[in-house]
Amino acid sequence: MMQGLEGLAGKRIELLKDAVPAATRIALPFVRDAPTVVSSLAQAEETARRLGLVIRPFPVQRDDELEAVINAVPREGVDGVDIEPVLPFVSYPRETGEFLLKYRIPAVSELRRIAENGGLLSYGPNLFDATRRLAYFVDRILKGAKPADLPVEQPSRLDLVVNMKTAQALGLTIPAAILARADEVIE
Repeated sequence: MMQGLEGLAGKRIELLKDAVPAATRIALPFVRDAPTVVSSLAQAEETARRLGLVIRPFPVQRDDELEAVINAVPREGVDGVDIEPVLPFVSYPRETGEFLLKYRIPAVSELRRIAENGGLLSYGPNLFDATRRLAYFVDRILKGAKPADLPVEQPSRLDLVVNMKTAQALGLTIPAAILARADEVIE
């Protein structure tokens, strides 16, 4: 929904750096043929340069590569990972979160379910609000509105979720500034 939105990938990199101040290298798994990968990678690299970080891209092509890619991250000397909202991660958020925790990798994602299952942070659209808004458009179309006449909208609410169980398991202290901004803290 928000893929490629100006600044969102960069904001996730900033949040990860704030949560893991010693981080110097951040992995960014991506799918080569995903239409938003160029924009997200450019945003992440721009933010990383400003923060003195290095982005390490990791290509992912198939669902069965999921654990192999996550397992490779710490071996490459990477301190954290930004999980983009693309396949296979959107199809396997529980497994992704569990692998991140298993291999002790601090991660940020747009996908809330990854943070709920072992990721450190998520920052992205509130899916409940977006789904409710979708119902509005379906209602308008069923009442005769032409889809081409309806405005294109982006979600207006972004949620920050912090998983304190993961932070404790990784030995991280989440800064008070992040906790104060969080919409939800998983204890």
